[in-house]
Amino acid sequence: MSDLVRPSAVASYHRTDKAAQRFSVPVRCCVETDLDAILPNRLTRSYVQIRLNKTKMHLQTVLILSAFFLCNAKLPRYKQHLNELSQNLTQNSQSLRLLQTERKNERTNRIVDQYRTRHRRESFNSRSYESGLIWAHTERLDESGDVILRWVNTDSSITFRLEARTRGYVGLGFNSARNMRKADLVVAWVDDRHGNAQILDCHGLAFEDRTVADEVQNYELISGFQNDTHTTVEFRRQLDTCDKQDTVIGEDTIQILWALGPEGSDGELPRHVQSGFRPLRLLQPLAKPDSIPLKYWDVRISNFTIPHVMATLFWCKVFKAPELTRKHHIVGYEPLIDSRPIRSGKPVIEKNSLSPVHHMVLYECAEDHDKRQWNEWTESEGFFGPNRPGELATCVTPIAAWAMGSKGEFLPENVGIPLGEKGGVSYYMLEVHYDNQELHQFLDNSGIRIHYTSSVRAHDAALLGAGVGVSALHVIPPKQLAYRTVGICSPECTNNTMPEEGINIVSVLLHAHGHARKISFKHIRGGEELPRISEENSYDARYQQSRIVPGGRRFLKGDSLITECTYDSSSRDKPILGGYSATQEMCLSFVLYYPRTELAGCYSMTPVLEFFEAFGVREFYGLSMMDVEKIFMSSGNLDGLPPELEANLREHSLEETIVQGDDQGVGLMKGLVIKEPPEFRNKTFMAHLNEMPWFEPLFTEQIEKTLSKGVHLTFCKKRDDSWGAPIQLQIYPNFTEITHNAASEKSCNYKSVRLPSMTTTGSSASTNTLTSAILAACLYIIVAR
Repeated sequence: MSDLVRPSAVASYHRTDKAAQRFSVPVRCCVETDLDAILPNRLTRSYVQIRLNKTKMHLQTVLILSAFFLCNAKLPRYKQHLNELSQNLTQNSQSLRLLQTERKNERTNRIVDQYRTRHRRESFNSRSYESGLIWAHTERLDESGDVILRWVNTDSSITFRLEARTRGYVGLGFNSARNMRKADLVVAWVDDRHGNAQILDCHGLAFEDRTVADEVQNYELISGFQNDTHTTVEFRRQLDTCDKQDTVIGEDTIQILWALGPEGSDGELPRHVQSGFRPLRLLQPLAKPDSIPLKYWDVRISNFTIPHVMATLFWCKVFKAPELTRKHHIVGYEPLIDSRPIRSGKPVIEKNSLSPVHHMVLYECAEDHDKRQWNEWTESEGFFGPNRPGELATCVTPIAAWAMGSKGEFLPENVGIPLGEKGGVSYYMLEVHYDNQELHQFLDNSGIRIHYTSSVRAHDAALLGAGVGVSALHVIPPKQLAYRTVGICSPECTNNTMPEEGINIVSVLLHAHGHARKISFKHIRGGEELPRISEENSYDARYQQSRIVPGGRRFLKGDSLITECTYDSSSRDKPILGGYSATQEMCLSFVLYYPRTELAGCYSMTPVLEFFEAFGVREFYGLSMMDVEKIFMSSGNLDGLPPELEANLREHSLEETIVQGDDQGVGLMKGLVIKEPPEFRNKTFMAHLNEMPWFEPLFTEQIEKTLSKGVHLTFCKKRDDSWGAPIQLQIYPNFTEITHNAASEKSCNYKSVRLPSMTTTGSSASTNTLTSAILAACLYIIVAR
C-alpha cells in the first residue's frame, strides 16, 4: 500500500479558485388466579376480572394513603436520618449491587435446575442427528481448531453449529469489547446421563466476569450431541431479538467470545477452563469460485530472513506472469502465510507463533520494453521498499490486497481481472509489510495464491485505491475518543478517467491500523450524499475482510468518494502520525469495480502550508515552506538541500527509517526547527506538536475541522503512473449528509414472555414493585418538607 498513496517528486499542482474561498417490567397483580378453570362462561369471567381489578386498585390506594400518613407522622425521625442515609449511599449502592448479583445468581440456578428436571420429551435426544443445513461460513475460533463455528443466515435469523473439544459446557458470546462484561452469551451442554442437549440464554454482568441467565430465552435449540471428545450443538436466534439483554447481529465486526467448561459441568456454570475471542463479521455475502476447475499461481517470497533490527519492514519482489496464449481472468485469491521463527540459528515451526506479515498487495507493473532488466529482477531476492529501483514506481495498480484476519476473496461470477501478457501485463510486484515490533528473527515464505480461469467472464474488473495519502501530515491527536480524518477522491479525477456510463462498485476493503474504530466509505453526487457504499462501525485491525456491496453500486463521472476514519487515541500521550508502521496510522479504501479503467489511485492529503499554519508555524530555519513541501511531495527525499541541513535532517530521518522502515516524513518532523513565530522559536516541530493543549476540546475540534473540512491536496494517478488530473487544492465538498434513525426505521415489541420458573415469583415481584412505589412516595414527601 505504498505507491498508490504516496505523492511523486515530479508532481506540480495548481491552486484553484475554490481554494480562495473561506473555510468557512410490567407489574404483576398480587393475586394469580386461573379464571379459565373455575369460570367457563366468557362473560362471567370478564365481569369477575373487572371486579378483581377494581378491588386491586382500591387495595393499592389504601396502601399508598396508609404510607402517606405513616410517613407524615414519622417525618421528624426520617429527617434526622436523611443525612446518615446520604453519607452511606456509596456503601449501600455497593451492597445493593452485591444483592442484585446474588439474586441474579439465584435466578440462574433456578432456571438451570428447571432445565435439569425437564421431562425427557421436552429435550432433544439427537445422538444420531445429522444436520441437513448447508453452512455458508466456517471459522476456527482458536488457533488449534478446538472450537469451530459454522453458521448460515436469512434476512431475519441466524443458525449456528458449535463444535468444541469438551465434555462440559460450551459457551458462545457476542460483544463489542473483548470480554464477557455486558456480553450476550449462550451456554450449551449435553447431559452425560441421558444424552439430552440443553441451551441457556445468558448475559455477562456489568461489573464482574460472571454469567447469569436472561429473563427471556431467545435461543432455540435445534440439536446437540457429544462423543468421547467433543460436544456439538446447533441453535438459532433472530438477528434482532428485541431483547435489551441480547446483542443485535448486524453487518459490523463483532467480537465472538468462546469458553469451555470443565468435564461434567452439565447444567452448571463454574469458571471456564479455556476461553478466547475473535473478531468476525457474521453477515457477509459469500462469493463462490467457479464450478469448473481453477488454475492457481503462487506469488510468494522465497526464504527471506526478516531482520530483528527493524520493527517495520516493506519488502518488494517482482514476478513474471504465467505464460498464457490468451487472456485469462483472475477470479479470486487467498493468503499463504509461512513465517517461522529462528531459534538458535534454525527456523522452527511453533504452534502459537504469530506471523509478522501485516498486509500484502500485488500490483500490476506498467509495460516496459527493457524486459531483460525486468527478468533479472524476477530472479533477484527482492528489494527493501525505500531502496527499490525507480522503475518499480510504475507498479501502482493493485490486483489483490490482503490484510490481517482476511481469508482472501472470490469475485462475483460476472467479473474477473485480466491476467497474462495477451490480456493483462507481463510483470507484477508483491509488496509485503512485516510488522515485527518485538524485533524477532523469522524466515518467511509468505505470499498470495492467485486463482484464475481460461473461461473469461463478462466484465474486466480492476482495483482502485482511495483515501488519505500516506504521510506524516496525517496527524491524530492524543487523548481523543473519536477523532476524524478524511481522504477525498475528487470529481475532477472521476470526470477525467471514467467512461460516460460510469463504473459499478463490487466490493471494498477498508484499511487502517490499530487506533481506528470506524471507517465510512461515502458516495457524493452533486450536493447530496447517497447511501454509504461501505461502513464499519466496530473496526478491528486484526480482521480486515473485504466487504461485498449488496447489489453493487453505480458510480458516475463527476461523483466524489470520501473515506472517513474515526480514531480512539485516548490511551496515547503523544500524537500519532501517518505512515506505514503499525504504530502509525492509515485511512484507505481498496475498491473492486468494473469496467476496468485507467484509474489506479484517487486520494488526498492536507497541503503542507495549510498544515503548518493550523499549528501556528510560519517558518523554519534553513528551509522555506516550498522546500518543505517538495520534501513531503517526494516521500521524504532530501537530495538537493544545503549539506549541513541535509546531514541534520538525514540523521533524524535515518533513526526513524532504521527501525520503522519507510517513515514518510516522520523523521523530518523531528528535524525541522521553528523560526517563526517567536513564541515557538528553536523548538522542533515534533516537540511543538507534543506540547499542544490536546486536552482542550475546543482546540482539538478546531484542528479536526481545519484539517478534515478545510483545504485538501488531491491526487489522481493512472495505471501507467501518470496523472489522470492535475494535482489541485480543493475545499472539502459541501453536501447534505445522510442520517440514520434506527428508532424510526424499526420499532421492537419487546417480548414479555418469561420462563415458567419465573412466573412462580410473580407475586413477590409485584409486591417488591409496589413497595418501591410506596417508599418513593415517602421519600418525595420528606424531600418536599
